[in-house]
Amino acid sequence: MVQDAEPIRTILKFLRGVLPESLEEALHPAAYIESDQISVVKAQKRLSDRLHQEQVIKQRDDLKNIVETTRGKIISLSQSRADMEQSKRDLAKRACLIKELEQVNQEIADVDNKLSQLPTALQQLEAEKQEQARRTYQLHKSIKAIPGSAETDLQEIQEADDIRLHAISIIQNALGSL
Repeated sequence: MVQDAEPIRTILKFLRGVLPESLEEALHPAAYIESDQISVVKAQKRLSDRLHQEQVIKQRDDLKNIVETTRGKIISLSQSRADMEQSKRDLAKRACLIKELEQVNQEIADVDNKLSQLPTALQQLEAEKQEQARRTYQLHKSIKAIPGSAETDLQEIQEADDIRLHAISIIQNALGSL
């Protein structure tokens, strides 16, 4: 869009004095449009950076939500552990009943088995939470400020494109009237 305009300049030099002055004045910005190349490329880069940053922010927010969910599970499992320990005590009291002794012992064994699995599950969830928090922090650190605004960048690109389209239109009109 804003690259080598040398062919346009060559044509304008060739047609200098042949074209009406207003047409030459209108085409002159298109002949030197590459002077806008740096600002257009920068604007395109900033737009690309903004899109990437939006994706990083979404990933960070998603990971924050996962961390909160995991934290809730940890709290729930911790409460379940306390509830299970209370259940074990209640079952031990009923063990004095000879008629139900075998059933109570089996229930206590089941609760003990579940309790023995809780530390492993808690460790695994804690490790997952730490990894998710670390990834969230890394994503947060990668977010950088982008100067200007997307609207300004789009406007710069649009202005350069308008110059190019205007020049094409003038050339087509001029060629059509020759």
